Amino acid sequence: MGRLLLLIALLASPSGAAFAQAAPLPERLVIVDDDEGKIDTSSQACVANVKAETGGWSNKDVEEAAQKQCAARKRRLEAYQALQSNYRTLMGLLAKDVRLQPAKAAENLKSMVKACIDHKSGVRTGGHNIMVEVIENDVAAKCFALGANLLRDEIRERRTGECVPGVPTSC
Repeated sequence: MGRLLLLIALLASPSGAAFAQAAPLPERLVIVDDDEGKIDTSSQACVANVKAETGGWSNKDVEEAAQKQCAARKRRLEAYQALQSNYRTLMGLLAKDVRLQPAKAAENLKSMVKACIDHKSGVRTGGHNIMVEVIENDVAAKCFALGANLLRDEIRERRTGECVPGVPTSC
């Protein structure tokens, strides 16, 4: 009976009510839109894109430009996949502790990565013809990697019980 009353009191409290009504976390973190992880890194797709952007370039120039675009697309996709993998791992670890707020942490991470993309886009010229896509992909790749690295560090700290240097009682 005592445990039942404790459970009812916990669920009736503001923090307990939020916990009881918490929606499940999404499987993946969407930063900008649902298509951000769907990028064609095939050489055929890059060649087609370069030809559509340039018209009249030599086959050699098209091939070189397509290689640059594909390399940037691959960097973006790899960073995106690392971000998603680390996101799922960390959210799984956070979900084990009812004192934590994984949904709020996920929303803040999304805001941080989006702000990084906006910042980096705002300090770039945007490029010309084929470099527009290369720059956009590199900006996204760097910001996805920033988020993935932050999550990787959080995962390591959670798994090892590592303290934050210089912060008393951080463990």
